[in-house]
Order: sequence, then C-alpha cells, then structure tokens
Amino acid sequence: MRDLLRQLPRLHADGQGTVDYANSDRAIVAAAGQNAACMASALHMGIGAIGHLLATSAPQIEDGSVDSDAVEALGWLIAELGDLGAELALMAIQCRRRTGRTSRT
Repeated sequence: MRDLLRQLPRLHADGQGTVDYANSDRAIVAAAGQNAACMASALHMGIGAIGHLLATSAPQIEDGSVDSDAVEALGWLIAELGDLGAELALMAIQCRRRTGRTSRT
C-alpha cells in the first residue's frame, strides 16, 4: 500500500483529475497496477475474514454480548473496503491495458 501511495502522485492526470495512463510513465503505471492488484486481493481476503468472524459471532450479536453499534460500524467498514477494492481492481486493469501485461506477475 505504501508503494502504491508513493506512485499515485507520479501518474499524470487529465483535466478532470482522472489518471491519464497513456501519458504516464510506463514503468510507474506497471508498478502501480501490480501494487493495486495486490492491495485489492488483500482487501478481498480481509473482507472475507471479517464475514467469517461475523457469521461465527451471530449468537453473541443476537444475545447482545456484541453491541449492535459495533456490528453497524463493521458493516460500514466492509462497504468502504469493498468500494476501495473495486477501485483498486479497476486501476489494476487500466494499468495492465496501458502496459500490455496480462497477469499480476
């Protein structure tokens, strides 16, 4: 994630602030795409792990041992992480198109 955050400012943007992959340095685009794909994968695995925790915690949630506010906060977190994962996957696809790479290797 740190590497991707360092690479983002090095990508060119168009007038609307959208990444201009075609006019960005090809090596930076390739590295950013690989890092975005890795981050998306890690996010999706983490969201799955949270889902498993919630599913196995259902009795504690039902009896009030786990506060409903905590469950709501987890729901919002999962929604935000899902949106981030989707954006990262889209970025990885755009980077692969620019560099002609077909896999994450």
